[in-house]
Amino acid sequence: MNSPDDAVQAQRRWDDDEWGAEDDEPLPDTRSGARRLALQALYWEVASPGQLEEALRQRATAANMGTKNIEFAGRLARSCIEHDSEIRELIGATATNWRPERIARMDGLILRLALAELLYLEDAPARVTIHEAIELSKAYGGDKSHAFVNGVLDTIARQRGIKI
Repeated sequence: MNSPDDAVQAQRRWDDDEWGAEDDEPLPDTRSGARRLALQALYWEVASPGQLEEALRQRATAANMGTKNIEFAGRLARSCIEHDSEIRELIGATATNWRPERIARMDGLILRLALAELLYLEDAPARVTIHEAIELSKAYGGDKSHAFVNGVLDTIARQRGIKI
């Protein structure tokens, strides 16, 4: 039986106030823009589990992004969900000075996004994936997020023998 909360979840719409006003520039029709789209969809998924596809649909429509980049964003976000437990374990094992619950939500999402791309999509060189994650952390994370994200990703890449 559906509860009133289920109906609210099903009707949830994207809140531009979380990411900037409606009149802000749309996401660029680039791989960088696609990564931002995937990050935004993942953020929505954390707040409303089971809503990833709706988040991707709404944000892709609002972003006015090309099909190729929308497809990449979708593959990236779905890969994060599909490999969530492995990625979380890897982050936990690498960020030894940080208990997983102490990692800022946005930093954790950026790490998960980058690791999904790095380990499961292999669409871009590792250097590009890590650079993009650092840029996302500068845009959406705290003052020192970029150093934390860089350190964790660099360590994992080296441990896995991934050429940077």
